[in-house]
Amino acid sequence: METEFSIIVPVYNVERWLPACLDSILAQTYTDFELILVDDGSPDGCPAICDRYAAKDPRVHVIHRQNGGVTSARRAALDRARGAYIAFVDGDDWVKPQWLQTMADCIGQNSRPDVVVFDYVQDDGRTDQPLLAAAGYYDKSRMEREIYPYMLFDRRRGGYAQLIPGYQCTKLIRRPLLLEHFVRDDAVTTFEDVAMVYECMYNAQSLFVCPQALYCYRIHQQSSLHQYDPALFAKIQRSRDYLAAHLLRQAPEMTAQANCFFAAQTIRAVGLEIRHSASLGQAARRLKADLRGTGLAGQLRLEGVSLRNRLFLLPLKCHAYYLTVLIYSARVRLYQLLHRKPA
Repeated sequence: METEFSIIVPVYNVERWLPACLDSILAQTYTDFELILVDDGSPDGCPAICDRYAAKDPRVHVIHRQNGGVTSARRAALDRARGAYIAFVDGDDWVKPQWLQTMADCIGQNSRPDVVVFDYVQDDGRTDQPLLAAAGYYDKSRMEREIYPYMLFDRRRGGYAQLIPGYQCTKLIRRPLLLEHFVRDDAVTTFEDVAMVYECMYNAQSLFVCPQALYCYRIHQQSSLHQYDPALFAKIQRSRDYLAAHLLRQAPEMTAQANCFFAAQTIRAVGLEIRHSASLGQAARRLKADLRGTGLAGQLRLEGVSLRNRLFLLPLKCHAYYLTVLIYSARVRLYQLLHRKPA
């Protein structure tokens, strides 16, 4: 039986935060939804928590499976989902009580758009990538004028800015559209949001932008954003290759935006290397080892990338790893000096 919303929660090693996440979903003021929990072979107490919630509420369904990664976990739930629209929530985050009612109002009052975009807030009250698109309804012609030229990377603004951040968890997507354009490669587990969200938006016929912050992102040291991952550069390259093979094949005009996006993510990855190394020398050695065999540095395209980021990436493309680390550290130090508050 079809319901209005299917909410998908992949579950892995989030025992500490999962009850708060599920309680926030089940406390929604709008009640016509199903909640699909995918226990992705979690080694902690998450499987029992999932079963306990399913026993209490008939809207909760649980899939237990061997660990296969977040992309395949979401697909397993998507294959089971019956909602007209699909939403994703991560097991360590939570949503505000009016989330689904707001979504139902946006859909009902705006001709049931293919995609609804809304904002989020971090648990410290900040938003690191704010939603910059103007609120309201967009038909295809308006999307082509106002969204697509700036969707992945808005070069009209200083610094790193996306008109619409690529997070899956701040999107509501019609199920047929999502089924057609969901990530086809289970090995894409970094920026899998970007790979799927922007392909769906490019193929959507309508979009509604809701400016309300309805999703709450929890910051903690166990999240992937704070962990050193020696395979991160290889994962960035895989995501870049996937985007090129799918979205950019349909929309070559977005190539410069994609170049800017992956340039920024590569620079961020260099920063993680430095923060998780005991010295700049160790960071340079790690950088060399982690990039070896990926081909990412040589394949980075600089068309459309800002001069500032080009100057940073050129030593990396030339395999000058220690110089890359020195330049990054100098940039951070300069930023700190320029933004230091007076005593």
